[in-house]
Order: sequence, then structure tokens, then C-alpha cells
Amino acid sequence: MRTNMKKAFLIHYDGYYDIRLKYLEKNLVDRGYEVSLLFSDFDHYKKERKIYRNKNIKLIHVHRYKKNISVRRIISYLSFTKQIVKIINYEVPDLIYAIIPPNTLAHALSDFKTKKPNTKVIFDIFDLYPEQMPKLSNTTVANFWRNLRNRNLQKVDYVVLECSYYKNILSKYLDEDKSSVLYLNRPKLEIPYEFKWSNKQIDIAYLGSINHHIDIDKIVAFLKALNKRKKVVLHIIGDGEKAAEFKNKVQMQGIDTEFYGAVFDDKKKRKILQKCQYGLNVYRKNLGIGLTMKSVEYYQVGLPIINAGIYDSKVMIETFGAGFSLESEEALASKISNLTHGEWCEHHTLTLKVFEQNFSTLKYQKNLTDILERIISE
Repeated sequence: MRTNMKKAFLIHYDGYYDIRLKYLEKNLVDRGYEVSLLFSDFDHYKKERKIYRNKNIKLIHVHRYKKNISVRRIISYLSFTKQIVKIINYEVPDLIYAIIPPNTLAHALSDFKTKKPNTKVIFDIFDLYPEQMPKLSNTTVANFWRNLRNRNLQKVDYVVLECSYYKNILSKYLDEDKSSVLYLNRPKLEIPYEFKWSNKQIDIAYLGSINHHIDIDKIVAFLKALNKRKKVVLHIIGDGEKAAEFKNKVQMQGIDTEFYGAVFDDKKKRKILQKCQYGLNVYRKNLGIGLTMKSVEYYQVGLPIINAGIYDSKVMIETFGAGFSLESEEALASKISNLTHGEWCEHHTLTLKVFEQNFSTLKYQKNLTDILERIISE
């Protein structure tokens, strides 16, 4: 009977069901768990109320906020955490999987674990705050906020980390035997991309949000240096508060630019990306970002990455030789402009290898199963 089923709560303020939790839910259901999703009703990115279609959701009503750095955001997080604590104390699930931040949730759930040791608790560190806010990261408030997470990591049963960079940053707070990286994932494409090649022109893609995190000046400097050697066409798929600035700065250098805006249709995106030979993954230094969603999509389709400022992608380049690190704009422009089609094909093959070994859904499911086997069997 359902009343005898084990209960599992999957908790996240921002949801991330398709990105992070749907395979976990299926895995647990297959193991006989009754799974509930505990998400807030506020969309952090759109700053509006959020609606989910999942039937097994417990929607948590929280305060709205407009600014990412604000008292109202803290109040919203505190409200979410308080309501989560009330629910788990009443229902006492057998398993809790919580995506962190908010760091207040890490503190509350570790306290719950101490009181209810039979409940298995897993943290999924999906972002590092306040580390990703350099201007505030050394303040007293930031240190308190950081410690709400750090001092509780060894109190739970397992810690999953979204990238190797996070694991390195938090290493002294982690139990090596009870923590591991679980990368983002995408399915393997049934129909491979067929990329075009020209000895006279280089087409480069920028995919994703265009915000203050990307290093527009570094991108422009590189494209300018490359355009002197061989004609460059930049294909921009995305939008954001820095879109106009990005487009204008590139065009001021006489570089041909195709701006498509946000594209969600896979067929349209395929048509655009197949024109390209490289994908830009260029961010400002010291942002505390180990992995980007755009890079996983580049890996999925086999588009060699031009990377800067992103730790895990740099490691992939050094380990597999797939893609390029953008350190000197002139040096990389010279290297890429002289690359033969055969050499590019080798980077393409290695990029797909990176995807298969690190970011494919099959790899994710295997790693997730290994983690759950360790936790649930204990």
C-alpha cells in the first residue's frame, strides 16, 4: 500500500526539474519511493510567479523580490526554508535531496538530520553564493552566509557538486568519501550535426544569456584579431541586458554579425549552429563559475569550445585537447586561422568524447545510480 512506501522529498527554491531532478525522481520511483517535489512559486529569473505541471508538487508560496542582491530576496529564502522545515518535521521523509542555495536551507536540513538521523539527506551544491558576488564576498554578512553552508556539509549523508571547481573550493569542508561531482547532462543526439567548413571564412557561435558575466571586451578583441587573418561571421543565439552592447561592439570592428535572439526550437538552432566551427564560452575572471549550460550544449553537438574564465571547461581542454583556451587573443587568432579541416575534425571528435564521458544523460544516470546505491544501501 502507498502508506507503506518510503517517502522522498526533492527540494529546490528554483525548481530546475528538467535540468537536475527528473532523472532522480524516476530513479527513486523505480526503487519504490513516493516522491514529492518541494519548489517555490517564484521565478528567480523572470521575477514572476511560477507554475508547474507536476502532480506531485508541494508548491511553497514565498515573497517576491526585484533585485538579486536585496533584503527582500533574503526574506524570500528565509520564508522558503521555514516552510520546508515545517513540512519535513510533520512528514519525516526517508530521503531528502536538496539543491543548495539557499544556504539557509543547508543549515536547517543539517539540523534536521541531527534530530532525525534515520532520514538520508543529500545536498546538491548547484551554485556558490556569496562566492559568485566578488564585491560582497569578503563582508561580514557574506562570511556568515558562506558558513551556513560550509559548516554543515559534513553533517549530511552525501554532497553532490555541480562541477569540479565547486569541489576544489569546498574541499576542506567535504568528506572525500561522501562527495562527488555530478555534471549537468543532455541526451545524445540521434542525428549528429553536420558542420560546414570554409578555408576563407570562420563562423563562430555565441549561445545563451548575454549578461554582465560574459567578457564582451575579450570576445571582441579576439574576434578583431581573427578577422584580420580570415573573415569572421558571429552568430548570436540568445538575449539579455548586454545584448545591444555586445552586438554594437562587435559590429564596430567591421565583423559580420547575425543576431537571432533567443531560439528554443531545436531545428532552428541546429540550422544555425551547423554553419559554425566554434562556440564561445568566454567569461570574466574570478566569477566563481566552474561550468556553463552553454558549454554542455556545445559539447553535446560537437562544437569545439573557445573558453575563458570557466574552470571545468579549461580542465577539459587540458585533459582531452578538445577546444581552445583564450588567453592571448593574438596567439589564438593565429592558431585558429591556420587550422586545417582535418585538425578541426579532430577537435570535433574530441569534443564529442568529452560529452560522452562527462555530460551525456547515460553517464549522469550511471553516476546518480552509484550515489544512491551508496546512500540507500547504508
